[in-house]
Amino acid sequence: MGCTTSESPVELYPPGERIILLRDGVEAIPAMLKAIRSARREVVLEMYWLDSSVVGKAVVEALTQRAKAGVAVYLLYDAIGSLGADGTLYDELLAAGARVLEYNPIAPWRRRFRLGRVSQRDHRKMLVVDERVAFVGGLNLGLPWVCADEGGGGWRDDVAMVAGPAAGRVRSLFFETWAKQGGECPKNLRVFTSRERVEAAREELGVSAVSRAQPHVAVLGHDAWGARWAIRRAYLTRIRSAERRVLIANSYFIPDMRVKRALKYAAQRGVEVRVIVPGESDVPAAKYATEWLYTDLIEAGIHIHEWTPGILHAKTLLVDDWATTGSYNLDYRSFRYNLEANLASTDADFVASVEASMRKDLAESTREVDLAQWKKRPLFDKLRSWVFYLVRKMM
Repeated sequence: MGCTTSESPVELYPPGERIILLRDGVEAIPAMLKAIRSARREVVLEMYWLDSSVVGKAVVEALTQRAKAGVAVYLLYDAIGSLGADGTLYDELLAAGARVLEYNPIAPWRRRFRLGRVSQRDHRKMLVVDERVAFVGGLNLGLPWVCADEGGGGWRDDVAMVAGPAAGRVRSLFFETWAKQGGECPKNLRVFTSRERVEAAREELGVSAVSRAQPHVAVLGHDAWGARWAIRRAYLTRIRSAERRVLIANSYFIPDMRVKRALKYAAQRGVEVRVIVPGESDVPAAKYATEWLYTDLIEAGIHIHEWTPGILHAKTLLVDDWATTGSYNLDYRSFRYNLEANLASTDADFVASVEASMRKDLAESTREVDLAQWKKRPLFDKLRSWVFYLVRKMM
């Protein structure tokens, strides 16, 4: 059975608040479709890449059926990320009464086109159903994430599914952006400002002056308006306090100086630090820039592992007994330009599943970079990495 045709075994609405890890399209796509088809009141979907592939059509069809049944459906897609969608993909959905918006249009004739905003992209991948269950991850609704038996690329990726109060916080994050794009929000909706979200994130991380118990699940939103540092701050706070382990899987790993320094200091004080990066990338320039960092990081005691079976697209971090996954890349574009979203938690089962997944990848699907061999690379390869690292902020 394929990603879009199999039945998900995931329980969507367990009692209380629960967060689980969904690995790759084979687990995430069926669960997301199941959630949409179960909707009774509302579906909100914010997606960077939504195309006219088998998964894109399946999701739009499911949304259309719920809209016809009277469910409120909101769809926000990114203008650049979703260029692969044909012009008729949303016709039936719109006719059914759904509300559809394009984030920061790039066509000059579009009413909301602004030249100064072209570089600002909505890189989030979020789905919320009935304010009860939410999905946040790195997985887009495009052909590369579809199972190989349906003609897809089977890219490696992670999605976190949360049931409970955190789903409502993801919904609020969606409607904050929806409103800024000119969309009409539901009546009596409480939309948080960027400043309020920054303060909430600080409290959730335990770095606020106001002492409170850490919530079960933290919703980390990152935008271009005022919460630009939210996810990066979470990364830095956790890495700097790491005592045992830091495991990272990141598709575009080009961290800034502070993150690099935090990782090196962690390794130097005896923390296990391992980073999984693509062996082959869908953005070769990013991989070349990443390679420039290998020698410096390995000499500091950090283990670099390259993913070998195909394309790695996950953005997952595990630090001691805390884990996060979402859309945030450790590169300049995520930090400076993109809207991003992650879920983070200290839930023991979630942390254990994240570690098990990453340990499995390390053992079965990666090769560790050997520094002695790495230094023997041809001069051309070294120069290429250096050049692309110099222009990393333009990627």
